[in-house]
Amino acid sequence: MSTTPPPPEPYNPPPTRSEAHAAPGGYAAPAYAPEHRAPVSKKLGIIAFVASVLAVVIGAILAFVAGVQTGSLGQYVDSSTGQVDPESLPPGAEQSAIAVAALSIAAFVVYGILGLWGFIQGIIAAVKNRGRGWGIAAIIIAVLGGIVVITALGVGAAAGLGSTM
Repeated sequence: MSTTPPPPEPYNPPPTRSEAHAAPGGYAAPAYAPEHRAPVSKKLGIIAFVASVLAVVIGAILAFVAGVQTGSLGQYVDSSTGQVDPESLPPGAEQSAIAVAALSIAAFVVYGILGLWGFIQGIIAAVKNRGRGWGIAAIIIAVLGGIVVITALGVGAAAGLGSTM
């Protein structure tokens, strides 16, 4: 009991010459374009940039002064051990050591707080396109500024050590 398959469906004949050269259809609707928005302010990126620059400048100045103070303590270092005996320090040198500690901590705290502020605000400015170039510059300065602050501490220590010899 085999059945034969149904015959194929009739197909549409090719268009005639008059249909092929008929007038083209109408134009498509224009693509959606968002409305032109007012230009956004670049203040967010500029503030981030200023915060990052201030972080590096203030941190480097404080670190340099701390380094100079550290270098002035070099004359009290025991050359055999490479350490300072706190009992042998005169009172003026003890005050200098306290100033070194306070200035070093202040340098890195100021750099850390202002640099973090500039870094985070720079990311936000870059993402929201509110001063994207300034924001990217703020991020770069905030990240690489630590190298400047540490270098300022070392240069200050070398300058302070060189002035006591």
